[in-house]
Amino acid sequence: MDSGQDRGVCHAEDKASDGAHISQDIRLSPRRLTIVFAADLEGSAFNLAFFLVALDQTILSTALPTIASHFKAVSDLSWIASAYFLPQAGLVLFFGRLLVITPAKRLFLVSIFTFEIGSLLCALAPSVNVLIVGRAVAGLGGTGLWVSIMSIIARITTMKQRPIFMGLIGAVFALASVVGPLIGGAFSDHVSWRFVYILRIGFIAIIAVILALPHLPTVKTSGSAFKMWLHLDWVGAVLSFAMVTVLLLAVQWGGNEKPWNDPTVIALLVLFAVFLIAFIGWETWYGPEAILPVSIVCRRNIFGAGVATPLLYQVRGHSATRSGIDILPFMTSLMSILVSFVAGAVTSTTGYAWPFLVLFPLIASAAFGLLFTVTANTSSATIIGFQVLVGVGLGSCIQLPIVVAQGEFVGKDQHLIPQTTSLVTFLQLLGSSTGLAIAGAVFQGQLRSRLSTLDLPPALFEEVLSSVKAIFAIPQPEQSQVVGAYVAAVERVFLIGIPCGIIATLGALLIERRKVQMEVITPST
Repeated sequence: MDSGQDRGVCHAEDKASDGAHISQDIRLSPRRLTIVFAADLEGSAFNLAFFLVALDQTILSTALPTIASHFKAVSDLSWIASAYFLPQAGLVLFFGRLLVITPAKRLFLVSIFTFEIGSLLCALAPSVNVLIVGRAVAGLGGTGLWVSIMSIIARITTMKQRPIFMGLIGAVFALASVVGPLIGGAFSDHVSWRFVYILRIGFIAIIAVILALPHLPTVKTSGSAFKMWLHLDWVGAVLSFAMVTVLLLAVQWGGNEKPWNDPTVIALLVLFAVFLIAFIGWETWYGPEAILPVSIVCRRNIFGAGVATPLLYQVRGHSATRSGIDILPFMTSLMSILVSFVAGAVTSTTGYAWPFLVLFPLIASAAFGLLFTVTANTSSATIIGFQVLVGVGLGSCIQLPIVVAQGEFVGKDQHLIPQTTSLVTFLQLLGSSTGLAIAGAVFQGQLRSRLSTLDLPPALFEEVLSSVKAIFAIPQPEQSQVVGAYVAAVERVFLIGIPCGIIATLGALLIERRKVQMEVITPST
């Protein structure tokens, strides 16, 4: 007779606020957890799938300037990057609610297929517009994948195990951060940037999940499936997506394609305020079935990333492959991987996560300040040292906010964990997409301003703006002047990271200085 202890499963039922009942405690034995979270790519269910998605964000970093130059669309560089985050930030709250009525395993598999379709569109894109659409489709799949992974982890692990497995997820991203830039740069230099997307088109992760992951039941209600879908917070989803879209358009156009006092930019900012107020009002009125129930406590998080570093190295004359090697410490250094494990292990052992969330963002801020001092003549060793500090500062701060937020619902209201996870993810992705748009606007504005002071022919001026590779066809001394303009524009982007780390620390100070509540699982007999 198979016991619950042998299977690592304990059954309990919690009554949700809307009258539904949810099975909340499907725990896997160490053997099954090993299968699901195995570090090797062949046996992994979650890690292989997440590796593909993480690779999407990191492999693009070194290939991005080459792609922009191929389409002569350097001005659209930030859109190529942020198109991936737009559907994520706009729809992640909706996905959190969707997990209440849809099995996480099913959403996981559908998200993988969606992600692969987006990758195929990117690989075959005949224009930059199709590429941006493909990135958006891949981002939609990545949204469901990420939220379902976080929800599944909450369902099959205990709170004591959770920080460690969150650290493993962070380590997978770190591995993708190391491998991605190298692969992206090598393909861009020696084959084609399209192989950046062709590489990811695989379905082995789906097979691994089907074999290793058990069925996870959803909320049990007396209504039909059609009725549950009908009562989803569709209005909230539309308002959320509209709110994020108009905000990104405003920060992307403002100071770049249009001045900040342009009527279009002002109208977009006003629309953002209107949508935000409408969203808050609707969610408050809609009650427990809203995509963002008012009973969920908001937790602070930190976002940090940089897409400008490959540009910095490529305008110094480095190839895309060399650029990938140069940004390894920044994207995620070995220290970042170690810190991710240490943060998870320490939190699991002591129950305290807030020291990491308070102190480490300040390290990142200091590192971004040091990167601001970089010039065209700064040694690579110095830049790598600064990048290592950025990796250390950011390495421990991505997963822990989710652990802290989920700890609020241990032993009570566990049906809110998927939506709590999606809320924290929403804040992270909103920071990501907004940060990319702001960075792109700052870079383009600074570059255009500095190039305008040089005595360049109009045709050459536009060519340099649209293609990084055009720089090295310019004779001296104009080439050095253009390189200096690019480096100065990139430096201004690093300034954005300084206040971000400080604000993140201030937000983390709001977290209660107590242990994350660890759940107690009573073994089945």
